[in-house]
Amino acid sequence: FNEDGSAREGAGNAVQRLHEQDIDGIDAEVLFAPVFVARFIESIGDREVYRSIVQAYNTWLAEEYCAVAPDRLFGNALIPVSGTDDAVAELHRAKALGLRGVQLQRYPNGTGAPKPEDDRFWETVLDLGLALNPHLNFGGEVWRGDPRSDTSQWSVEAAMSQHTPMAPGATLAQMIVHGVFDRFPELRFYFAELSVCYLPAMLWYLDRDYHEFNEWFQLPLKKEPSEYVLDHVIFGMVGDALVTQMGNIFPLEKLVWGNDFPHSVGTYPNSKKYLKETFGHVDVELRHKILAGNIAAHLGIDLHVEITETPDR
Repeated sequence: FNEDGSAREGAGNAVQRLHEQDIDGIDAEVLFAPVFVARFIESIGDREVYRSIVQAYNTWLAEEYCAVAPDRLFGNALIPVSGTDDAVAELHRAKALGLRGVQLQRYPNGTGAPKPEDDRFWETVLDLGLALNPHLNFGGEVWRGDPRSDTSQWSVEAAMSQHTPMAPGATLAQMIVHGVFDRFPELRFYFAELSVCYLPAMLWYLDRDYHEFNEWFQLPLKKEPSEYVLDHVIFGMVGDALVTQMGNIFPLEKLVWGNDFPHSVGTYPNSKKYLKETFGHVDVELRHKILAGNIAAHLGIDLHVEITETPDR
């Protein structure tokens, strides 16, 4: 599996994409909407025009691009940021289109922070059996007060995530503090395209800062912040050469490998060489989880069926 194939081409080029998969030794990939384009269209003031563009992209992705080989091209439906009603409606469209996952840019309510109305979205995701696949993060906008203020003015999620060295930290702190994981214990997220060697530090700082500041906030949690994260999240790695050396400080079975095509920091077209060098000495069962098993389970994919053969160009 490739964790971040960009659905950037026309439908006619989907066949070319399959040839590129073959070159790199990949059977299938999860397709994310181009992040900067998705954020650019959020500035469109007319809600109906914005929603129409999001719907058109999702329809094209499912009915034209991924239709060439739906068992090898797994598109993520882009979720609009125009409010919870629109977000829930697009979940139903995504399911009807046959897409397996959804890409969140912001919280379902359309802002950078969770709100009670988001619960309807999480309930619908679970009811429909769709996979939650944010890119680096979603939301994560935490208020830390005026630069001259002291930490007593911070929100608890701001205090908890202040030292986390990577993007999902603040988002995950918000989900924990606002009780989303407690209300929806079956929620699972796949955060793609991370520099996963930062993950042990992220978990350590979430726990440390929760305890350091909780004398002030007095927020009772049922579990450690790191436990919430590991219970609800798998993380997509890129070309992290040091990853297998951190097995004593982070559970490697929570990782998903991807070649990060088409980005320059990825391993295409030399992924087979990278995988042999990085994972050649890793336990077979663990290697299978990282390279295919984890993401297949997340998306509900049967790895034992034959895949679509690559057509001639």
